[in-house]
Amino acid sequence: MHLDARAFWIAGACVALSLLCRVFTVRRVSIACLGLAVGLLWCCLYQQLWLQDAFAMNETEQTVQVRVSQYPRQTTRGASVLCTLNGHGAVLYGKEELLPLTPGDFVTCRAKVKVQTDDLYLMANDNLLMLYAKSELTIEKGDPTWAEQIRIFLQSRIHTLYEGEAAGLVKALLTGDRSGLSYQTTNAMSVAGVSHAVAVSGMHVSILITMIAMLCGYSPKLTALFGIPIVVSFALMTGASPSVCRAAVMQILLLCAPLARRERDNATTLGAAALLILAQNPWCIASVSFQLSFAAVAGLMLFCERIQNRLLSFRKASGAVWNFISSGMAATLSATLLTLPLTIFYFGILSLAAPLVNLLVLWAVTGVFTLGLCSCVLGGLGAAVAWIVSILCRYILGVCTITASVPFAAAYPQNVPLMVWGVLLYLLAAAVLTFDRFPVRWSLCVMTLGFVACVMTSHWGFVSHPWRLTALDVGQGQSLVLQIGDYTALIDCGGSAPQKAGEQAARFFHSAGITHIDALIVTHFDADHVGGVEQFLSRVETDMVFLPLGENETVQTLRGYDTKLCTVADLTQVELPEGSLTIYPPILKENDNNSGICVLATAAEYDILITGDMDQNAERCLLSIWELPDVELLIAGHHGAATSTSQQLLDTVRPETVLISVGSGNAYGHPHQETLDRIRSVGAQIWRTDVDGTICIHP
Repeated sequence: MHLDARAFWIAGACVALSLLCRVFTVRRVSIACLGLAVGLLWCCLYQQLWLQDAFAMNETEQTVQVRVSQYPRQTTRGASVLCTLNGHGAVLYGKEELLPLTPGDFVTCRAKVKVQTDDLYLMANDNLLMLYAKSELTIEKGDPTWAEQIRIFLQSRIHTLYEGEAAGLVKALLTGDRSGLSYQTTNAMSVAGVSHAVAVSGMHVSILITMIAMLCGYSPKLTALFGIPIVVSFALMTGASPSVCRAAVMQILLLCAPLARRERDNATTLGAAALLILAQNPWCIASVSFQLSFAAVAGLMLFCERIQNRLLSFRKASGAVWNFISSGMAATLSATLLTLPLTIFYFGILSLAAPLVNLLVLWAVTGVFTLGLCSCVLGGLGAAVAWIVSILCRYILGVCTITASVPFAAAYPQNVPLMVWGVLLYLLAAAVLTFDRFPVRWSLCVMTLGFVACVMTSHWGFVSHPWRLTALDVGQGQSLVLQIGDYTALIDCGGSAPQKAGEQAARFFHSAGITHIDALIVTHFDADHVGGVEQFLSRVETDMVFLPLGENETVQTLRGYDTKLCTVADLTQVELPEGSLTIYPPILKENDNNSGICVLATAAEYDILITGDMDQNAERCLLSIWELPDVELLIAGHHGAATSTSQQLLDTVRPETVLISVGSGNAYGHPHQETLDRIRSVGAQIWRTDVDGTICIHP
């Protein structure tokens, strides 16, 4: 690995600019430029001194010995486990034989080593090395560190005392391990705007310090004496993420301030925390956790006190309840102001319900953290305390689930006007609560009218066309939204990340105020076509699900939802006032792709044919059994694979347009050039989701 000369040139320019600003007595700019120069130089030195041996192993196969640092996790192809190799964070991928490993164990094997130089997220979290086991594992039992022993003890007690999602929530709050929370739960918390509650950060450290201070009689010396080692232990035990490290450093400095007879300075402690974290790993600045944590604290420092004082001034006689409400609203709003752009950029969501939901659940989160910790250390009395904690967990999860079911609880990129309105709403709230002379009534009227306009426009855009087909850009997979008059159906629901594809489809409907559709049609049971069904049904009420023949895990899952299942064994027709749906039963049973169903949708005189992942042999059988009309739109089979969308099918149905639902850079080479050439030979226009994104076709 070589040093980047550009960094030195930029650092030199910053030093020169710093000196120039110092001559003209622009001290703040001078200090900023000097800091930037030092940061660039340290970044280069860090790579050269600390990462050089890691980069030397890149793209090599060698015998490695790693130390397991966390419990393994099952993957679709086996298992993976976080570990360390020569002081560097690594992820070891292998078969199910990894699953019995525990923190502290040593594993020796032959492995292919890759360095993720282009993944700033992995570099920020010091998980630089990807190890792929190529031989049998030699396992040597080892002893976990004291921090790992604490985590193991707490997680063991949690699994003994709690069940289901309650266990996952308590484990996330106490140990920072969110693996026990389902995708549905984490997504509901994201929509409700309380994801930060389960990301171990300053709130959890503050609760811990408050508990210690109470036990120490609010003595500064005793609080510092016991608090500092406990905070350090908590940070290490939860994985030392940038957010918890920031909170730990700030709390330690604030605890030490009165002992050193110095005033507390939040801005100085925030800067010191950033300096220490970036000195240890300068790539942490690319961590979403780092950015959100520091932005939230900066927002609290800049706006929280002003906003709370403004809220308290609205009532002449402020009681305890109003003090509680005003402090909660001020904290939520001030922290949100600076994290808003980051949340939209990274997660594509803006929770409009966050201020209300935070007010409703943060007190319960505090109770779960405090009482959950007590339940783990109280021995026999822990079960009684855990019963109370479980009730609080059900309350938190219930509020989040109900909130997520409301269509406009959050704004998504599918509804840009509403997202812009949401940003303006937060800015308006901050302006109203910060400045005394602000036209509150007029602003509220304008924002209310704006919200109504956004809602009506989005809903009208959804229902205004007599028919419409939308191919969602879900990567390597397929999710098609079909609307014919008042009838709405989702055809397939999967993608590169199946559960995210289901959520993407749900957000598409919620962005238009739709929480109920008529049908879900599953062409076959591959994950890239059906993997998101469970998440979708948890968010959008569906009357009927059409399925191919067969009994599998997906069918069993669907039986748990309040929807009617219809197995397509014969030709099935759904007559509509403005058109019809014809669902053809499976043709062959030789494999999952060919034992699926296909759909012919007719709207007025426009025909759409969807064949799923049928290959050319199944297409020939389909044409020999059923008489298919000329179609205006054909959804290419199997994402444009060479084995589908045969010349015979194209010559028979003569499509005017062919739509290919495919992911960019997929490992299968879809769509194949051979398929594209066949489509062009019949004069059809080609649309691709990997090139054009989400595609909407309507009259």
